[in-house]
Amino acid sequence: MSKLKKQYQPIAYSLVLIAGILIGNFLKNIENGVSNFQIHQNSKINTILRLIQEDYVDTISQNRIEENAINSILKELDPHSTYINTKRIKGVNEEMEGSFGGIGVEFNIQNDSIVVVSPISGGPSERLGIKSGDRIVEVEDENVAGIGIENQGVIDRLRGKISTTVRIKIKRKNENGLIDYSIIRGEIPLLSLDAKLMLNNNIGYIKLNRFSGTTTSEFIESAKSLLNSGMQKLILDLRGNPGGYLGAAINISNQFLEGGQMIVFTEGRNRNRKEFHADKSGLLTQTNVVVLVDEGSASASEIVAGALQDNDRGTIIGRRTFGKGLVQEQITLYDGSVVRLTTQRYYTPTGRSIQKPYKNGKSEDYFLEVYQRGEKNSTKKRDSLFFITPKGNKVYGGGGITPDFFVPIDTSLSSKKLSVFFNKNWIFDFCFDYADRHRDNFTKEQLFRRDIYTEFVSFVSSKKSDFEFDLNANEKSYLIKQLKANIGRNLWGNDFFYGILLEEDKFVEIAIKEF
Repeated sequence: MSKLKKQYQPIAYSLVLIAGILIGNFLKNIENGVSNFQIHQNSKINTILRLIQEDYVDTISQNRIEENAINSILKELDPHSTYINTKRIKGVNEEMEGSFGGIGVEFNIQNDSIVVVSPISGGPSERLGIKSGDRIVEVEDENVAGIGIENQGVIDRLRGKISTTVRIKIKRKNENGLIDYSIIRGEIPLLSLDAKLMLNNNIGYIKLNRFSGTTTSEFIESAKSLLNSGMQKLILDLRGNPGGYLGAAINISNQFLEGGQMIVFTEGRNRNRKEFHADKSGLLTQTNVVVLVDEGSASASEIVAGALQDNDRGTIIGRRTFGKGLVQEQITLYDGSVVRLTTQRYYTPTGRSIQKPYKNGKSEDYFLEVYQRGEKNSTKKRDSLFFITPKGNKVYGGGGITPDFFVPIDTSLSSKKLSVFFNKNWIFDFCFDYADRHRDNFTKEQLFRRDIYTEFVSFVSSKKSDFEFDLNANEKSYLIKQLKANIGRNLWGNDFFYGILLEEDKFVEIAIKEF
């Protein structure tokens, strides 16, 4: 053991003990989501901390040892109780609240340049005339091109408080010199809805990527638009959706259920049972619905799927969901950092616990479980853990939401060659460059007529001349679809992207047949 490790080891042991006592006191004094506990003046904790501060041989950062101790103790609890320090909490809150202060552009880093993929509709950049394909080369007189800048570096420079100003210089294709912009930062939405479109004359499709503060308004606006387009049936895609706000999940479920039907209930050791029911305001109570889920669907996604399944309201298609049914309360500490502490569990209307089994302190095994289920080709229903819906249908417990129709993982599309295309960003780079060269004079019809595959082969050969394109027919077809979809996304947005990918989607095919 190194000298440094020996030096800090007794401190670490002491602090873990301290953290345990701290959190024990802390849990007893939670009121309205905020910790109000105080350490007794003559406690051992104060004594130990004072001794370290006053007498320890070296100078120690108290904040650092406190944070290490808190993380150590929380690791011994369930997998979802976490500590978030002040550096991370701003970004976490922005993601969940659904907005931030910025200039309003989607960007990518291409050939060491910050490239505007598209200005966000209604945002400051769009109003000033910033266009797709523009290169941001300076921010506040600082050169940001060709310096190896990463995504976080761009975010740090362009985001800021609403109503503050940031100066940038842009290089635009076919224009000499740089264009100066002075942009007043505005409130920029972080959209939780990836796509809405009509798959045919009466089937609509909505994909949600999370449940945030803006999800309800986004969903209702999109649902109204699809209803006006003739939608009678809806495919709600929650695949890969990790969840988010309970309120958003309740609001989305409410759109489909009749007044009085239960959506979810929560209960904990020191929390009484609390039920959430639908009111009479649902927009889609007469619309047939299918929900798509997989092992990446968690938390709020599982609440929605469970509510519809238990009320005999919708059909669930896919694979068993993740099984995250623990409720965290967020407690803000004195310095702005937070503890998200598990206090309750989620239960579906029939009484199923959404939470899958876990062992305290074994979070790594817990998160790996989703990859070790062995549900590639079949789903295992636990007959001993079933519940009965109002119409007499069986629904299954044991963690997560078991679908009504199972869709196996398509292992034929997980070849090493296809993985290389994604891992090396060849698909992304090719598609962005292709779209960038055809922004002004390209139509959707032209995209479908082009031999994109041959052009991609030439592109990859320029990157790695010895790469062999010995793809089978299925792999080639999948690659072509990805290329066209990603080029289209850069030119015409997410709705076009998903419209292409969903054409041969097994989940969607089953959903359409089920209708």
